[in-house]
Amino acid sequence: MRNNKNAYHYLGLKFRQQKRYKDEIRWRDKYKCQICGGPGYDVDHIVPFHISQDSSPSNLRVLCHKCNLIARQNPRANPFETMEDWYKYLEAELGKCEPY
Repeated sequence: MRNNKNAYHYLGLKFRQQKRYKDEIRWRDKYKCQICGGPGYDVDHIVPFHISQDSSPSNLRVLCHKCNLIARQNPRANPFETMEDWYKYLEAELGKCEPY
């Protein structure tokens, strides 16, 4: 798989940030899930990279594992055409997450 560029893209390895960059985002968000308020460690793109092409700090947040799974259940199987479609989906999914 190491020689297959499509496998790297499929596995999301192309979009991974460095550990130090992720640590800065975690520190900024105080290791707290930005949805439920519980302890969080997963650094997540608010708008997926494949839609926005943006990995700036303003498009990143910390989530707990549970909220991250709910927010990103399977975005690759159902890619959205526009940012507006993504925001509608995100509002609906995040409404399902229970407070911590």
